[in-house]
Amino acid sequence: MISVVKVFNTIRDLCNEDQRGFVTPEVFNSFAEVAQEAVYEKMKDDRLNTARLRRSNMDLGGIDSRARETKDMMSDYLDEIEIRSNIENEFERAVFKKPSDMDKIVSVDTFDGSKDNLNGGYSCDLVYDVEKSSMIRRSNLSSPTDQYPVALIYDNIEVIPETASSIKLTYYRRPSSRYVTSFGKVEAGSLDRGTAPRYSVSKIDTRTGLMLLDARASRNFDLPKDYYQELVAEIASMMGVRLRDALISTYAAQEQAQA
Repeated sequence: MISVVKVFNTIRDLCNEDQRGFVTPEVFNSFAEVAQEAVYEKMKDDRLNTARLRRSNMDLGGIDSRARETKDMMSDYLDEIEIRSNIENEFERAVFKKPSDMDKIVSVDTFDGSKDNLNGGYSCDLVYDVEKSSMIRRSNLSSPTDQYPVALIYDNIEVIPETASSIKLTYYRRPSSRYVTSFGKVEAGSLDRGTAPRYSVSKIDTRTGLMLLDARASRNFDLPKDYYQELVAEIASMMGVRLRDALISTYAAQEQAQA
């Protein structure tokens, strides 16, 4: 993860040299989630680019493999959950709701939730075309069975045939945030799903501008430390546009070009 305190202080020092007091926690937080999403998309692009390098035999391989490194980073976003069918529909189909933080589906397995079925049931073929799924359903040769099910992916996930009551979904999630400090049963660095990164303060000295961090309310970025410079450059770029400050925009452009 990347410390929200470190990023906030860097942006504040960069932008407040000639703009005293502009970078408030409110302004910073308004950019934090958007910047994190932009860096996450860059991470996915890097993963695809390194995969191409590997196919071209241009990757170093072993512990120096860039493809392996990016794969390890993306593994932090790989998740697996059981979903029960709780969507009512007039056709009594096996429909499952997607997780709210889902980015990309890796696999769908039928699952009955029993102890004897810990590894899942049967792997589903993924279909994203409704017309194609209809053709498969009507076919006498390729009609889905319990052993060879099909998962139709649209707004929800529909499993064919309609005998599955649960599925095991493996997917890449979108980044959220991580706790800054430990309190109660919460451990520092643990994931806080559905919450954006933010810098929160408990008190501000109006005379000196000194801010007292509220560690419990603050959330770190849910990104690898390797992407610290890219994150700072992304937020700096947004700050430069808002301030109409050419120096800040130039700094951001240079950092993004070097990344």
